Amino acid sequence: MYIYLLRRLNLLVTTLFVISVFSFSLGHLFPGDPVVNFSGQQSLTFEEYDVLEKKLALDKPYMVQYFAYLERMIEGDFGFSFSSERHISDEFLRVFPATIELSVYAILVALCIGLPLGLLAGLKKNKVVDKVIFSLSTIANSVPIFWIGLLLILLFSLNLGWLPISGRLNLLYEIPAHTGFVFIDIALSDIDNKPAVYQNAFLHLILPTITLATLPTTLLIGMMRSSVISVMNSQFIKAARTKGLSYYQLIRRHVVKNAILPILPQFGLLFNTLMTSAMITEFIFSWPGVGYWLIEAIYQRDYPVIQTALLIVSAFMVFLNVLLDIIHSLLNPIVRKDIHG
Repeated sequence: MYIYLLRRLNLLVTTLFVISVFSFSLGHLFPGDPVVNFSGQQSLTFEEYDVLEKKLALDKPYMVQYFAYLERMIEGDFGFSFSSERHISDEFLRVFPATIELSVYAILVALCIGLPLGLLAGLKKNKVVDKVIFSLSTIANSVPIFWIGLLLILLFSLNLGWLPISGRLNLLYEIPAHTGFVFIDIALSDIDNKPAVYQNAFLHLILPTITLATLPTTLLIGMMRSSVISVMNSQFIKAARTKGLSYYQLIRRHVVKNAILPILPQFGLLFNTLMTSAMITEFIFSWPGVGYWLIEAIYQRDYPVIQTALLIVSAFMVFLNVLLDIIHSLLNPIVRKDIHG
């Protein structure tokens, strides 16, 4: 088991090293001066430029530059944004809670809908219920996420007028950003009529959450259906039936747990899809998260922000994939047996 953990750790370190090299290379590949690209500081005097070049070690060989860059990344010194002229670390901490908030709600919706529907489709294999669920999930998986978002805006916002189009909260409500999580900030604020503010925040959350949860839900339905069919055809299920267990007991005690374990490693793919979709969703609904921040930086050619955002998001996704892989090996006895074997 220790050798397996060391292999996962080696994979994590190696992948992070490759990502950091690519991120460092962007500072030289982007148009403009590397000193400006790495620091984000424009309109420098000759003396300031010379001091900054020596501080960033950009007057030294590439290997020395890389290690200096790596040291700055570990310390959280990502430079300044071209557009806002603020520290990129402060900018990231400002937008990161909004992405986490939207992603958590979307993954909860996907779990609450995808797992039960996948379980039902697997139990009713090749029946009408299975065909309907599988067909609808296939259609939803084939529709581009930006089109789903635009259709939801057209139907529920423009035509029916039930839900707001964009943002996290109505501009009439001024909520101090203590944590960056809108519901927590509302609870910590001293404003009057909090129920109306909560309702407004909830209404703003509905369309982005549904849009972001669509693709993970369809993936979960397919994975859970295949896993349930595999479990139902296994020998231990046939043995459990011979013991006289009822259909409900069989599902509750054996099928659900053993069907979820094989798809746990696939949650890495689920989170990768979620992060990619979050960028598009945030831009469509003007949700002030990391995705919206990154796309705005691309439009404005804010190279230090692009460089930092790609590094942080990529490192986060790699770390999450390795962590889920380790958790799966600890929870699944079959995997542990293969490792020791």
